[in-house]
Amino acid sequence: MTKEEQKFYLDSGFTLDQINEIQEGLELGLDTSVYAKKEFFAIQMRQIRLGQMERLPVEVYASTDYDWFQMEEIRSGLQDGVDITLYANPSISYDRMRQIRLGLNSGVDLSKYKKQDAGVLRELRKALMSKIYIVEYIQQGYNAEQLEQIRIALEKHLNITPYLNKELRGVSIHEIVEGLDKGLDVSCYARIDFSWQQMREIRLGMENRIDVSCYANPLYDWQQMHEIRLGLENGIDITPYYTLMYTATDMRRMRLALQENNNSLLFSEEQARFETFQDISVTVSSDEMEAFIYIKDSSRLTKAQIMSALNFSGVKKGIMEPEINKLLRGGFRDKTVRVAKGKASTDGPDGWYEYFFKTELDRQPKLLPDGSVDFSEIQWYEFVQAGQRIAVYHDAEMGEAGYTVTGRELPPRKGRERSVLIGNGFSLTEDDRTYIADVSGRIILDGNRIDIDKTLSIEEVSLATGNITFDGNIYVSGNVGVGALIQATGDVVVNGYVESATIESSEGSVCIKQGVNGNAVGYIKAAVDVTGKFFESCRVYAGNEIRAGYCLNCDLYSENKITISGKNGQLAGGMAYAKISIDVTSAGNRAGLATMIRIGENDELSERQDDVEQRIAETNKQLEILRNAYADFHVKYPPEVRNTMEMYLKVERAIFAKEKEVDALMMHKFDMEKEIEAVRNAQAVVHDTLYEGTVFEINGKRWTAKQARNVRLKRVDARVAVYRN
Repeated sequence: MTKEEQKFYLDSGFTLDQINEIQEGLELGLDTSVYAKKEFFAIQMRQIRLGQMERLPVEVYASTDYDWFQMEEIRSGLQDGVDITLYANPSISYDRMRQIRLGLNSGVDLSKYKKQDAGVLRELRKALMSKIYIVEYIQQGYNAEQLEQIRIALEKHLNITPYLNKELRGVSIHEIVEGLDKGLDVSCYARIDFSWQQMREIRLGMENRIDVSCYANPLYDWQQMHEIRLGLENGIDITPYYTLMYTATDMRRMRLALQENNNSLLFSEEQARFETFQDISVTVSSDEMEAFIYIKDSSRLTKAQIMSALNFSGVKKGIMEPEINKLLRGGFRDKTVRVAKGKASTDGPDGWYEYFFKTELDRQPKLLPDGSVDFSEIQWYEFVQAGQRIAVYHDAEMGEAGYTVTGRELPPRKGRERSVLIGNGFSLTEDDRTYIADVSGRIILDGNRIDIDKTLSIEEVSLATGNITFDGNIYVSGNVGVGALIQATGDVVVNGYVESATIESSEGSVCIKQGVNGNAVGYIKAAVDVTGKFFESCRVYAGNEIRAGYCLNCDLYSENKITISGKNGQLAGGMAYAKISIDVTSAGNRAGLATMIRIGENDELSERQDDVEQRIAETNKQLEILRNAYADFHVKYPPEVRNTMEMYLKVERAIFAKEKEVDALMMHKFDMEKEIEAVRNAQAVVHDTLYEGTVFEINGKRWTAKQARNVRLKRVDARVAVYRN
């Protein structure tokens, strides 16, 4: 663009941002006449220009009737190849457009609900994708916040309907969903006269097996409920403070006093008592746990005098006879001696679970005395059968009572109860203590959660049995034969051998205890780990780690690391790639078999890094244009005018949205930089022999090995450095 053309646009009232968009389009050879119009904001021009660069039919949105966010949603729809006529209408806000577009991308048409607000459309889209029907709740007038919780409940197959009420906020329905998910009787708090915070306190109490009836009353505020709940969970006697006459602050002070057996805090008006009898002075501590005698001359005392003084002072228990006898032997002048001591109450044993299955499994191969590695004993699954007892809860018990020197009993405290078990695939019996498996399958314990997953158990898989596809885990007790196909969402465990077969796990791991002979066609793929005794002539992909006893002529790809262990832990032939590390006993072989080992950066990581940086740059550019437009409004219009202008308010909202978008992208960039830093420190470790001819490529730098032993390799500056371990 010439200076004359720039002057023409400036004189015509175009802003510098608008002129920049026109100039960028001219430099790219675009038809700028489509958007070189003063009535377009610069950010609208940008959306049209980007569409032209992508060879999209921009005429469908190159109109001032659309704001820039609407333009962006239409442009994104054109990029995705969806039917934008279902939402390309100026009367549909951009956030509703977005939900319709995302739905179309997932094969869900929300256009007939386009009058609903964006939040409702979002929940309907997610529900339809999960094959959940929530239209009836939309028709009843539930808002997006409520619909989200209804959708979650239905996805978990929870019977939420009896407890629904449009007067309940979404956060209140969330508390009901949480309770139902944990198998609680939510009817005691699923009421409109409880706030969500009150519901939470009742739910947490029920989870921790305490009797909530003493505070499940809407007259208590949630802070009071909180203090009562904590007292019950700590096993203390709450009767001194649980009445409505005390504020939450008072309750907290009294609860802490009771927990510490500190009656001086509970009854702050009581002070240490002090009595004097002739040559004896008796002092009782403020908490009544100790009594002391001050004596002028012990040689003039009798036991009757001492006991009479103690009795008069209220000291009745914990009297220390040996100390009194010492006093009576004489020799004490102007001394204070402790003569009585109370006994603190004790906490009882906490509640605990008795499990009837192995709660910890060792998924690591065992190192044998001869240095080899045994993969056959890997404990990958723990199975249970439907109807099997899997856990029994043992209640917390009461501790021992204590006493003060005045004879007042200190009630014992009950141990803490454990929260109820949550999860899937089991039920709690009527005794509220015994857990029974509802289905047969793999059982996993994580904290207080138990999941029993569907597991298909087969003896062997071959062309005769046909391909196996299963939504869950698959356990093969025998072998997998030539040409077989196994696909599972969960873990796949093969007890025997695999020959020339394909095994895929979309969400779990694959473990082949005896090993794989792929004959150049075998393929093993897992979202997490792949483990096997050996791999020969096959392709292996792991989203996390590959572990084996040895690998020969394989193509290995791991998003994290590859470990070939044991005295025969050889990686020879083919290609192995790991993003972070490769750890082997030996690499290559004496015959000089071509072996390629790659570690560190890859094209996918570079592409992701470039993509996030481009998105940050583009969003910052849009933000700059919006801020310039915002400043222009401030120059041209007084506050009372611009604050009523829809376009000004749109710019203001857009700036806020784009700033949040930049923040999210910067966090993504930060996470990626940490990943890249780990990749830059990628290394290979060879514990025994590194054979000549093995080729390493570490973060783009290639090096052909000379024979060496026990070395570590990593890239340093522009070379591959080799260190002794």
